[in-house]
Parts: sequence; structure tokens; C-alpha cells
Amino acid sequence: MGLQQSKEELLYQQVNYGNVDGIRTLRGQGAGLEWIDKEGKTPLMLACMRPDLFDVAKVLIELGANVNAYRPGSHCGTALHHAAKKGLQQTVHLLLSHGANPFIPNDDCNTALELAREKGHVNVVRAIEGRLCLFCGWMRENYAPAFLDAIAPQFMTRKIWAVVLPREVRTPTRPLKLEIAIYPELQVLIGT
Repeated sequence: MGLQQSKEELLYQQVNYGNVDGIRTLRGQGAGLEWIDKEGKTPLMLACMRPDLFDVAKVLIELGANVNAYRPGSHCGTALHHAAKKGLQQTVHLLLSHGANPFIPNDDCNTALELAREKGHVNVVRAIEGRLCLFCGWMRENYAPAFLDAIAPQFMTRKIWAVVLPREVRTPTRPLKLEIAIYPELQVLIGT
């Protein structure tokens, strides 16, 4: 006889199939949401790796899935890491609005924001920065050589987009560490 699958494993399979009704039914029968596959992924992590499973991710969060569950190993992390790496802006917004911690580093010491920057997912970068930033806006940057700067400094500036971000969760016992990200332009893409 074959091995009987647990309800949790069946729920994970329903996530893979995108079967929201099956997920709700299994959860109603007591299936847990934190089952881990052989690669260390939870059902929510799986849903956050695929754009076609956004509604599944939403349902899993509604049912109580842990948005900060951690998958150890190289190129892993939380569901937020996976969504950011794949460029899934809508999923990133969903996770952040339900308490996903953007400061958690993965085993490679990268946050979800750093992964999104590395992969060039501009909209995901803006989504995370928009959630965290203490300041964002246009600034002026001097860029002329020193001898021209002395003659006509007002003509040797350009607009840059600056974002000031905390590097960690604020604690009253330590000074806040900040990062300033400077971009040559405000890059906003439609889609992704």
C-alpha cells in the first residue's frame, strides 16, 4: 500500500494547483499552513514565487499563514524574499501590508529590497522603499568639475531622486542606522 499523504501535504499540492476552494476545505478540516517541502518551502512561499498564485497567497494569509516564515539556505529567505526576487510587485504589497518584515536578511545576508535591486525589479524596489522610507524626493546634485563650479555653480546641477531608509528596526537603545539611495531619475514602470 502507498503512503497516506498528510492534510498539510495535500494543502501544499492544492496551492501548487491554485485551488483556493481545496485549500479552504483542507484548512477547515484542520490542515496546518506551515508544512515544509523537501526544499524548505511553505505553501505561502510557493504561492509567492508565481504570479498566477496571487489569489492563493491572499487566501493563505487570510487563513493565518506566517508571512515571516524563514527558509534557510543559499538564495532562500522569507516569502517576501521570493516575491521580490521574482519581481511580483502585487505580492510584495500584499506581504508588506500583512506584516512581512523587510529587514530580515536571508542566508546570503540580503534583504528583499537588496534582491529586488540586484534583479532590476524597479517597481518592487519602489514598493519596498515606499513602505520603509523616512524621506523621498527630488534633490539637486552638483556635478561640474571644480573650476567650472567656481564660475557658474547654478548651471552645473541636475535633479536626482533620493530615498532615505532605515537599515534595521528602530530600537531605543541604539542610534538608527540609515541608508540613502540616490537614483539619476525617478524610475516608474507600469506593469510587473
